[in-house]
Amino acid sequence: MNVRELRPDDWPAVRAIYEEGIRGGDATFETDPPSWKTWDAAHPELRLVAEQEGELVGWAALSPASPRRCYRGVGEVSVYVAEDARGAGLARALLDQLVERSEQAGYWTLTAGVFPENEPSIRLHKACGFREVGIRERLGELHGVWRDVVLLERRSTLVGT
Repeated sequence: MNVRELRPDDWPAVRAIYEEGIRGGDATFETDPPSWKTWDAAHPELRLVAEQEGELVGWAALSPASPRRCYRGVGEVSVYVAEDARGAGLARALLDQLVERSEQAGYWTLTAGVFPENEPSIRLHKACGFREVGIRERLGELHGVWRDVVLLERRSTLVGT
């Protein structure tokens, strides 16, 4: 497996993996993937992909938490792995790399919002140093159902200490 920076020409594969997560129903409130232009603007830096045997099988990206300068080191993580590649440690490799690169870029806090039903994602984040800070009850509606979101946070031991 190879983890590298995402390139614009990776978008069709990234979009397809994102669509799988949307269809699964426990990865995001989104019901349709955005355009490349919208996704690119929301994830201006720290975007990674995992390749296995020449095929793109996962991605991870960081979104700034706020445009305000005081929050310049706070970002929200997203990690997605293709259905047929899950369980092989790809998500862990992607998230570990994203954490490492975020610290190199000066991020001191990473957050993630995960549906409580997505237990593998919660376990992944906790294994990568995130802790549960609370549950945002009925945060949003998806397909007529109000969903809770587990809020996870990771504080850097290298930046902002």
